[in-house]
Amino acid sequence: MWYLDKELVQIKDPIHGYLRLVKHEICLVSSSPMQRLRRLKQLGTSHLVYPGAVHNRFSHSLGSMHVAGVFAEYAYSRLKLRSDELNRLKLIARLIGLLHDLGHGPFSHTFEDHVLVNYEINHEVLGSRIIKEHPEITQCFDNYIEKELGISAEVMAKLIEAVSLETWPLTSSIADGVTEKTLYYVIKGAYSADIVDYLLRDSYFTGANYGFGLDWERLAFHSKPVKDRIVLEYKAKDVLDHLLIARIFMFKTVYYHKTVRAFDKIAGEMLLKADKILNYGERFDDVTKYVELDDEYVLSHPEVRRLEESRYLLNRRVPYKNVYQAVLPVDQTLKGFLTISKEAIKRSLEEKLRSLHPEILDEGNVIFVDTPKLPTNPMFEEAVIYIENEDGEVEAKPVRETVAGSMPAELAFLRIYVRDKYMQYSNEVRDIARSIFSGKEIRSFY
Repeated sequence: MWYLDKELVQIKDPIHGYLRLVKHEICLVSSSPMQRLRRLKQLGTSHLVYPGAVHNRFSHSLGSMHVAGVFAEYAYSRLKLRSDELNRLKLIARLIGLLHDLGHGPFSHTFEDHVLVNYEINHEVLGSRIIKEHPEITQCFDNYIEKELGISAEVMAKLIEAVSLETWPLTSSIADGVTEKTLYYVIKGAYSADIVDYLLRDSYFTGANYGFGLDWERLAFHSKPVKDRIVLEYKAKDVLDHLLIARIFMFKTVYYHKTVRAFDKIAGEMLLKADKILNYGERFDDVTKYVELDDEYVLSHPEVRRLEESRYLLNRRVPYKNVYQAVLPVDQTLKGFLTISKEAIKRSLEEKLRSLHPEILDEGNVIFVDTPKLPTNPMFEEAVIYIENEDGEVEAKPVRETVAGSMPAELAFLRIYVRDKYMQYSNEVRDIARSIFSGKEIRSFY
């Protein structure tokens, strides 16, 4: 069997046990772009609230690789393929899982939300560039992967960057009308290897526990490729419900924790100021310079370390106080409202406060309005899950129509924070916010 090869190495992982790497995976894992992921915390600033959350993108990438391989092995075994073809598909799935986060920047999603968005790129685009352009990565593809699996660095870059099934570059037939497009769902679907691993891993290291006991192998065992998609048999729907509910509560209690979001704001401000010092644009154009960027590099730079925001992070001081929180009904109208109106809400609150206190001259730095990035919220996703019912009929079900959609709609947070030096106005800000969000005035923001 493939994992008995003498050239393999074993890595002990606290979530999945022993992870075994084949030769070309060892080549990738040993590269500087992959080793850099050891210096990127998986959850950005969450360790400032959950002290155990110091795990990194490297361990998550290894875990996603393992889960993707198991999913692929279970799913494609049902097609009665030759052992070499089954092994090829499994190894491709593992590679996608291993490399999917290669382009993340320091502080992970905080870097994306505050910096990359201004350059109109994302971590998938940067990961794609690293795969195509970094000599250590391309050498692994040239020496091993393209020869063994027929996957070039160019193709892998497109796989990492693909945002939908329509942009997925692998389209060849596998068997009985099933195509390689099905690999898309293994790493990017509604219950993908990426989601499975981060739920398990983040639950473990934060102690939040919502992902504990997730029988993800049952999901894999009851997933089967049909044409261009992966279909889940009804027997595993209870596990799907567990995953979706666990994901909802991880967002509510960990990823969208009010203090974590305040630290994310500070980290984002620090990263923006650091742009003048570290010159991100130059690094985006040269991936060998981009892979120098990590959490440690940024915070250890003498000029960055002197920034006020850096001192807040280093000393775990929160310069914002959460004075108001609204939990609003989740629907598509609200999605547009929160996406468009964040700055309008902030301006309105500050204008009303300034009308009461003309002495406040510090425009734009009094109030922080937080509406967490909605596309990462499972209730807002357009993802579709294909479920095969007992009678064999396949039903396409949007995520929002699963059991997660029947949960109380308490996912859309709107939070108002006051900067520390204006804390004496916190009660007035709270009263202004209540007057807006408890009455008809909220409609003016739509």
